[in-house]
Amino acid sequence: MEKQEKKQIKPLCLSFWTPPTNRPQAILIGKMIPEWINQGIRPVIVTYEKNGDWNIDTPVYKIPQFKLPKILNRILPIRAYMRRRYQNQIVRNLIEIIKKHDLNLIFSFANPQESNVIGSIIKEKAGTPFVSHFSDPWYDNPCVSMSFWRKKMVLKQEKRIIKNSNVAIFINAYLRDMVMKKYPQEWQKRGVVIHHSFSPNDYSLKKNTIPKNKNEFVFSYVGVFYKDRNPEIIFQALNKIIGDDKNLAQKIKFQIIGCDSGYTDFPIDKVKKMIADYELDNVVTLIPRVSYQESLKYMQLSDCLIIVDLKYELGYCLPSKIVDYAGSGSVILGVANQDSPVANFLQELGYKSFTYEQINELASYMKKIITGQIKTKKNDEFLNQFSVASTTRELLKLFSKVI
Repeated sequence: MEKQEKKQIKPLCLSFWTPPTNRPQAILIGKMIPEWINQGIRPVIVTYEKNGDWNIDTPVYKIPQFKLPKILNRILPIRAYMRRRYQNQIVRNLIEIIKKHDLNLIFSFANPQESNVIGSIIKEKAGTPFVSHFSDPWYDNPCVSMSFWRKKMVLKQEKRIIKNSNVAIFINAYLRDMVMKKYPQEWQKRGVVIHHSFSPNDYSLKKNTIPKNKNEFVFSYVGVFYKDRNPEIIFQALNKIIGDDKNLAQKIKFQIIGCDSGYTDFPIDKVKKMIADYELDNVVTLIPRVSYQESLKYMQLSDCLIIVDLKYELGYCLPSKIVDYAGSGSVILGVANQDSPVANFLQELGYKSFTYEQINELASYMKKIITGQIKTKKNDEFLNQFSVASTTRELLKLFSKVI
């Protein structure tokens, strides 16, 4: 009976970043869709033309990304009008695709939020059941500065998405509550939580064959930095550790992988300056961006993985990276505010995090890890709920209810 229900689910998946593009959303959907297929669901995927060709055994349609000349993009009324024209044309094409493949569900996977907006318009015009997905907040995003008019427009669009969603998926309860609290009680019931996931099959190194250098302790950080999420507190802790025991300078290696992206407000030049300021040139190694698969190898070969959360009073996000960290089997150490998604995740998993005010405690703990005075044990039962097989089962049950 359960298999019959799954065969009836025929979704249009609006995921505008997909493999082989090396972006977080592309990596996430790259784990999800193969598991959908494994569990009996074969979606029709819509993505941007610029992503390239994804070798996946399901139909993929490509759409252009919305673009305007810079001079027109600065004029808000023109930009809004041209974007509406673009979206309406895309919607007309997608309604034809829905008819062609006899699809009965829309699943939009943001970011970009364009996918949620287009999904909501299709729901209005065609009546197809609609499930939206928020990996990040939109109107409430504390990391994005918006003008008064931009904020007003974003709120209007987000409201449209929530109003038209049969279900709105969020990656944790903090994010769901932050976004949904401003909407009517009836709409709030549509908000559900399905976590980010990891795929055990993605880790190419077998657990018992990972080489370890006893004379070297490797900390690793994978990804970019931002002004409010930068490596300074880790550099301060390392500087303190080495200042207290110079012999450890030969043992510690801190590698930062992939912080050389140009799209953040904390470029690699600022990281290099910090390294010099804290006299860590012989400790920190900067490694250029690598493929997702290569990043997983770095995670597995590390003794301890570092996660740095936002400085805000209470973070809203549980980055997909920390779930990949957990799947690698390496120890994780976090910098995060108390009772944030990151801090609570690490605690449940069996690891530690420290606040931005706990530099001395962080340095002391790092030193004890390096010298082997602390042993950690991962909570596998907690981790299993984040496997892509588990999260897909939750998602497909939800799809069944919606249709």
